[in-house]
Amino acid sequence: MTHDRLLIIDFGSQVTQLIARRLRELSVYCEIHPYQSVTMDLVRTMAPRAIIFSGGPDSVTRDGSPRAPQEIFDYGVPILGICYGQQLMMTQLGGQVDGGKISGGGGTAEFGRAFVSPAGQLDLLNGWFDQGDEQV
Repeated sequence: MTHDRLLIIDFGSQVTQLIARRLRELSVYCEIHPYQSVTMDLVRTMAPRAIIFSGGPDSVTRDGSPRAPQEIFDYGVPILGICYGQQLMMTQLGGQVDGGKISGGGGTAEFGRAFVSPAGQLDLLNGWFDQGDEQV
């Protein structure tokens, strides 16, 4: 029997196992792989139907911080970024992530209310940003 698979790329989150457990409770087959071991050969062999980038303790604004294989964005499956994973997607897809006050950046606090402004329109975001920036 062949299962649809979901790949979780772990960037060091304390809740990665919890994410996997919740998915498995929903009868979703998933595997966790540390970011250091994820190659496009592994992705193609696993053939996931979706990918999750976990959170982690690092900051994408730090030189040398962990990254995903750039080709993964052209693989053609949905990708969900959680915390660090979302910032990673923003950075690797050409967006900008500013450091918060805690990390010495000029932005807002790293936790709490923040707002996202669209740089373009995607069908996926239809109905969002109708009233301006979205709170995240």
